Amino acid sequence: MTGLYYFEILSVNVEMHLQMKEVIMQKVTYFDVEYANSRNKSICQLGLLCEDYLSSEPYYPERNIYLNPGDGFDDICIRIHGITSSKVKNEPLFSEIWPHIEKYFTNTVVIGHNVAGADLNALVRNLKRYNIDIPELYYVCTLDLARQYVPSFAVENFKLSTLCSYFDIDIDSEHDAFDDACANADLLKAMINAYKINIDDHIKRYNPVESNEFQQYIAGPVLRKAISEFYGIVRGFSIDNRITSEEADYIKNWRNQYCQYTVSEEVASIIDTIDTILEDGVVTVAESFDLQRTVRQYMDLVSTSPVTLATQILNGIMQGIIIDGEISAEESEHLRRWLYDNIYLSGHHPFDKVMEMLEKALSDSIITKEESEYITKTIRSILNPVEELKVLVHSVEGKNICLTGNFAYGSKPDVAQYLKVRGGLIDSTVKKSTDILLVGALECQAYSHGTYGQKVLKAMEYNEKGCKIEIVKRRIQWVRVAVIITDASEDHRSF
Repeated sequence: MTGLYYFEILSVNVEMHLQMKEVIMQKVTYFDVEYANSRNKSICQLGLLCEDYLSSEPYYPERNIYLNPGDGFDDICIRIHGITSSKVKNEPLFSEIWPHIEKYFTNTVVIGHNVAGADLNALVRNLKRYNIDIPELYYVCTLDLARQYVPSFAVENFKLSTLCSYFDIDIDSEHDAFDDACANADLLKAMINAYKINIDDHIKRYNPVESNEFQQYIAGPVLRKAISEFYGIVRGFSIDNRITSEEADYIKNWRNQYCQYTVSEEVASIIDTIDTILEDGVVTVAESFDLQRTVRQYMDLVSTSPVTLATQILNGIMQGIIIDGEISAEESEHLRRWLYDNIYLSGHHPFDKVMEMLEKALSDSIITKEESEYITKTIRSILNPVEELKVLVHSVEGKNICLTGNFAYGSKPDVAQYLKVRGGLIDSTVKKSTDILLVGALECQAYSHGTYGQKVLKAMEYNEKGCKIEIVKRRIQWVRVAVIITDASEDHRSF
């Protein structure tokens, strides 16, 4: 029985080898992906080039596909490939496109650079996420080939771009999935020709590695900011000792938006508290205090700087106060007391502006209708400057422009070149002569802590001294004012 069993295994291996050899002689797929975040590897772009191995004649059309990953983006991935949620929000999901591209992966050998560790791993994780059957996958890794055949002294490293440079291969746009797939096709052929590689010896069967179940991704700073502001908002709701139906709806909507992130124990606890509160469809003031205590327990564990955390809470309190469209004397006095309790925020936007406004309005202990409208409008402009202070720039010709942040249009050099072609003059730093500080419209997780970028802060300082620098947030047609909040390290927590 042992001899027969061995013969069967040997026969299967020989047959598999012959099948693989036949596949490589007939059909190969050059494959590359970009993903939204490294935790889930949710694909946002994939490039496919499927052809006959010997003749290079195409089997199927080339595919450059952008996908809505149905997941959050992280800053690191955005910096690598430049793809953002706004760019792909209207694109199909992976599950919708898979029936059209499955044939690129069956009865073929997939070629890629670090294809097992990155691209096939991402492919399989997305298949698992949508409960789609995983096909038998065979591959050849050009990274492995390069490490085996290209002399280490000849190249600085074995990155795709470095190897393409070594073999004089052009990459139209590095970290574009389709361009990388095309470049990889040229790289494989160049290495086979240079080192007379028998490619059959390098075909491997892909064995999927264990991975965690899909959990919706959100950047930590973004989630922490949302929770800190939520605490302030609920606190603002309760100041007048009543919770309106509109305020209860806000709590319910917040719960529905963030319940997908209950992988965090702290978030799960907040969601559980909200669910308990909403069981009878009514939110009482006492229940709002219970909710504040639950959220506060989470915030005690957060390592965000005190100034950042307090600023986020302040923004939340102001949002909660004006949700009904006005601010009362009681609410104004409560907000002023909070500012006094957190006086260490003095010098940090928007503390000084709010304090000065409240001191003036409450000097007679009365808030008139006009004062209420003015305070409400001012707070609204602080909380949502993008809507309150739209600026349309018709021309940049002859204007000195400084760039900061992340841009949906492309990388910072791409945006700079775009502006130069249209007559703009690019400043590397903010100067008194700067006309426009252009802030990328994409949310930067570093700013999600509630901190100003230094260039924004410098522009504001110059403007206080009489300069007229437009601080604007850029999209393709509109540029809008962007406000980010300062940071500090003192530990004074009175909120």
